Amino acid sequence: MRRASLADLPAIKAFLAPRVSTSMFLSGNLRDFGLGADLGNDPPKSMTLWLSEARGEITGVIGYAAAGYVVFEAPALSSAQYPAIRDALFGRYLLGLNGAVDQVDHLVAALDMPCDSAVMDEVEPHYHLRLGDLTLPAGLGQLRPAGAQDLPLLVQWRMASEVEILGARDTAENRARALASLQELLAVDRLRVLEQDGTVLAMTNFNAALPAIVQVGGVYTPPEQRGLGYARRAVALHLAEAQETGVTEAILFAANPAAARAYEAIGFAPIGGYRIVNFDPGITLGET
Repeated sequence: MRRASLADLPAIKAFLAPRVSTSMFLSGNLRDFGLGADLGNDPPKSMTLWLSEARGEITGVIGYAAAGYVVFEAPALSSAQYPAIRDALFGRYLLGLNGAVDQVDHLVAALDMPCDSAVMDEVEPHYHLRLGDLTLPAGLGQLRPAGAQDLPLLVQWRMASEVEILGARDTAENRARALASLQELLAVDRLRVLEQDGTVLAMTNFNAALPAIVQVGGVYTPPEQRGLGYARRAVALHLAEAQETGVTEAILFAANPAAARAYEAIGFAPIGGYRIVNFDPGITLGET
């Protein structure tokens, strides 16, 4: 493996393009933040990348986002590459990684991750939708862009979601990270709320966005408002809005059977499994 440079970006993008459904975090970060300088003060989603190659062609991309996440698209990973991956990422702070099950399995083995101490290590169904097949559900609520005035509520919701789904702790550090994430989504206009008569019912966002495809995330309805179709309506309306701007596809992964039923009801179909591994607190790669 070798460290990627700016000169490699066209080839990296060409490699990722047909594999976008399993590399949205990597592709989206690359589009929005590019390569970092690896100096410790890069934007949280800027990345350091390493490439594996065969006969002059890229066969895999392994990345580290400054926020503490491993991002990757490496369908041809083998145990022969484990030492190089371990050397590239040794000593880096890790909060988590997620991706296609077989690829995550390889990276967990390569980095000797202590998954028994992870707060979350699960395989969730991975879904895809062509927006031409989107079904808009009837129901209450109108979608609108979230605003700064919504942040106090949405930070509470984001933290509650991460505790419930990701196994995170409700700490000042994690709340600050949640606020920063929501502020970033506001800045790029990818955060929406479903509202009825002045009451916010649900929220949704695009974790990553490319011109033709988006990754849905951050979907949340508080427990007392669940089972009424608010989340699926919020997601469907946001996707219909994106379709008007030229987006043609969407992907997401479902945290539980109820979420899966909601997404299938608006047209999503499963395409595989997506393994999510999170640590809280984070770990240092290579520490025993």
